Amino acid sequence: MELRLKAYAKINLTLDLTGILPNKYHGIFTLMQSVGLFDTVTVKTGEKGLVLRCSEKYIPCDDRNTAFKAARLFYEKAGIEPECEIYIKKVIPSGAGLAGGSADAAAVLKALSMAYPSALSHREIMAVAFSVGADVPFCYVGGTKLCQNIGEVMSALPPLYSDVLIVKPYERVSTKDAYQRFDTAENISHPDNDSFLFYASQGDYKEAVKYAENMFETLSDVKSGKEIKETMKSCGAWFSSMSGSGSAYYGLFDYPEDAKKCAELLKNKAESVFVCKTKSKGIE
Repeated sequence: MELRLKAYAKINLTLDLTGILPNKYHGIFTLMQSVGLFDTVTVKTGEKGLVLRCSEKYIPCDDRNTAFKAARLFYEKAGIEPECEIYIKKVIPSGAGLAGGSADAAAVLKALSMAYPSALSHREIMAVAFSVGADVPFCYVGGTKLCQNIGEVMSALPPLYSDVLIVKPYERVSTKDAYQRFDTAENISHPDNDSFLFYASQGDYKEAVKYAENMFETLSDVKSGKEIKETMKSCGAWFSSMSGSGSAYYGLFDYPEDAKKCAELLKNKAESVFVCKTKSKGIE
């Protein structure tokens, strides 16, 4: 069986680090939203072994790769001898806070769940997803979700419909370094999560984002971020922010023409720009 799936990126409308959990991980409060920027993941089953290939040579194709790890753990949990070949055509930038690796892993799990429909329950698949990475469960289901704890505790919110511009600066950000900056920072103010959730729960996102803040952006050293956001605002974005731990920024627009105009202004000042829309699923 051969399956070809779109693995969608995500953005964060707000991202608060709420404290250290008993397991020593950082707790988060964030709204994750799937967007139409995607990698293409092709999974072919039937031949013994587990092989991963990728369009980008710099990406490892062994257990350091989340998609490879997801496939290995799926087969282990299902008690099936691996018989899978995976090919990933990368478009989602790495080191950007867009969950590209997590999206690829989620797509592999989705494909294997379709190839072996009775192998694992949805609960078991989600457990495998979480063991691969904190963002993988969201990427598996996608849409518009409030994500808490480490990110795996999800609550559905009203769908967010918007045109989106994603800008990947030349800088890359290490998630580990971003957390270390937070841990050593002093006198940090946190967003008003209660007010954000009050309006988000009603689907009033233009009001909700008045209370949104990305804690990683507050401490970010991405020098081009301020100019990117100012350009987005001047082009009509009703909200802009860093996604995840960075380095990508995004803007939300009412009209695709405004997003495209802004992309033209920024394309020569960044590594890459993408115009897309919000999505109701993480994988298609």
